[in-house]
Amino acid sequence: MEDKSRTLHLGVMPTGSGAIGDERAWLNPAEPADASVNASWYQEVSAIAEAGLFDFVFLSDSVFANLAGAPHSITRMEPLALLSYLAAGTRNIGLVGTVSTTYQHPYNLARSMMTLDHISGGRAGWHVVTSVGEQAARNFGMPEQQAHETRYARAAESVQVVQALWRSFDEDAFPRDRSTGQFLDPHAVHKVAHHGEFFDVEGPLNIGRSLQGEPVIFQAGYSAPGVRLGAETADVIFSLPIDTQAALAHRARVTEAARSHRPKHLSDPLFMAGIVAITGATETEAQDRYEEFLRLHDRDRELIARVLRAVERDAGKDPVTSPQLTELVTAEDVKRAHKNEGSWLSTDLQHSLEVGHRFNEAIERIAERYRLILVGTPEQLADTFEEWFRSGAADGFILQVSDRKLFRDFVELVVPELQRRGLFRESYPERATLRGLLGISSATPAD
Repeated sequence: MEDKSRTLHLGVMPTGSGAIGDERAWLNPAEPADASVNASWYQEVSAIAEAGLFDFVFLSDSVFANLAGAPHSITRMEPLALLSYLAAGTRNIGLVGTVSTTYQHPYNLARSMMTLDHISGGRAGWHVVTSVGEQAARNFGMPEQQAHETRYARAAESVQVVQALWRSFDEDAFPRDRSTGQFLDPHAVHKVAHHGEFFDVEGPLNIGRSLQGEPVIFQAGYSAPGVRLGAETADVIFSLPIDTQAALAHRARVTEAARSHRPKHLSDPLFMAGIVAITGATETEAQDRYEEFLRLHDRDRELIARVLRAVERDAGKDPVTSPQLTELVTAEDVKRAHKNEGSWLSTDLQHSLEVGHRFNEAIERIAERYRLILVGTPEQLADTFEEWFRSGAADGFILQVSDRKLFRDFVELVVPELQRRGLFRESYPERATLRGLLGISSATPAD
């Protein structure tokens, strides 16, 4: 039987001056051209989200400047510093930051994330990534990036160490009893004493537990090692499916991996689908806004350019007319795509290699599977959300936002319709934590 107590979850991913799918957001005269490094812009997006009772703000990140990419990948703020700023201006909404396990040591990572959790009153989340790109590796003194399997093995160990550090102190480790003079209960302290393949960490961490115990773990891997990492560690899986069938298939992959690899004390992960949502009071208004969105961002041209860059082929002055589009996809193209973009692209190109696609055919297929854009009236969007939610294709959605007007209209028009259907909360709970908002129990294993 369906659990009627379940409610839909919503997150927002601000993409500032333009990221993948909204690359030319900075050309919108209603938005600041420097939105990606404009703290006030992020603060306003967070305020709109909090007014809409959203679960969290989600900040993506990379550790190199992709000068050939979208503006948001050239210049943007470090997530945890920005989220600490947003914590001061918000009260209830969760704050999720992307931090790489490949280029961060677990001790510093654990301390920074737990500090954000304390600053925000238990609203922090960590999006675990392994990072791709040779330039990222060279920024950290490596001649080339580590092998895919190595990065994920390091990530699994990193999460293990970070969580052990977060659990260095029991919840009651600090009595701070002035009458007895006891600040710390030494029996409630746990050494980590981790000696693994990648890390040696003694512990304990030099900061105690937060209101929610420890930050929520997010993960978004699609490759076999990525699926296993999510199955082993994640509280929330962030995916980019193009339809319910693809979403259910990905959920099944993670669920199958979880049977073998997920610790028994962890509840099943939530699945959140990344989308762009465009609404209007009428179908005509919604469709007009969609056409305007496509014209502004010229998504076909941007996708062609991105794929050709990823496989290190010359896109020329006009990617749409590049002669490379009539070339067959090769094994070397697949290898380069995996190195520069990761499995989301290499998996599709591998399929195209096997069936003998040329690049124009491969990119046409990718465009159909690339980014889910939902367009319609509030009732139509709510219908789609409910279909995904009831079918198990998604427990919620993460909205990519670079246009505050479109986002505000979603909050003012679609959220009330979701509430009317009993799909979404009507208020925040008292002393909201991110775990509380998402309905995720404590991550600590039972003694």
